Amino acid sequence: MDLERELLWPSTEQLEQAREELQKRLMDEELECALRQEAVDGLVKLLKVDREVFRKLWIQPLMTAGATLEMALAAVAKTQFQPN
Repeated sequence: MDLERELLWPSTEQLEQAREELQKRLMDEELECALRQEAVDGLVKLLKVDREVFRKLWIQPLMTAGATLEMALAAVAKTQFQPN
């Protein structure tokens, strides 16, 4: 029974390592999201359009083509980071 428990339950060290990895992944995702939002905001300002027009002309066509909102925002943001 003890052997089965050891195989099924992670050790304290394993739990701590998993917690640290999860925390790092969440921080990375937050940073990525902030950078993507900054890029999209920059594009909206550059185009001098309001957010609703931007969504209608840029985001909605991508979503109609099958992209999720996240994918559409990432694709638009990516255009901001690539050289002309």
